Amino acid sequence: MAIPSDAQNREEIEDRGFVEDQKSAWPADSTGYSAVQLFFIIRLSKLIGQRRDCERALDTDDWRMKLLNKSIYSIYRDCVELGIGEDARTLFRQEKNAPASL
Repeated sequence: MAIPSDAQNREEIEDRGFVEDQKSAWPADSTGYSAVQLFFIIRLSKLIGQRRDCERALDTDDWRMKLLNKSIYSIYRDCVELGIGEDARTLFRQEKNAPASL
């Protein structure tokens, strides 16, 4: 069995619908990611979006928000270890500057 290339992994992730509308939030050069880096940057983007959605419904002291924030921090640290920390910080800056949706 052949090991798929990074490009094939990206296509498979996109085909399965994991990417959805998150592409606009990704750093511009997403083609340079390895499969592992891509997995973690997508995961971070999804968790940041999930936090944005939950902030409207949950108190900041709610255990679910605390768990979500710890998850985001953990994935962020993984991104730093994988050498894509600046891209991860870009996602945070975009989230901070994004208009609040209703």
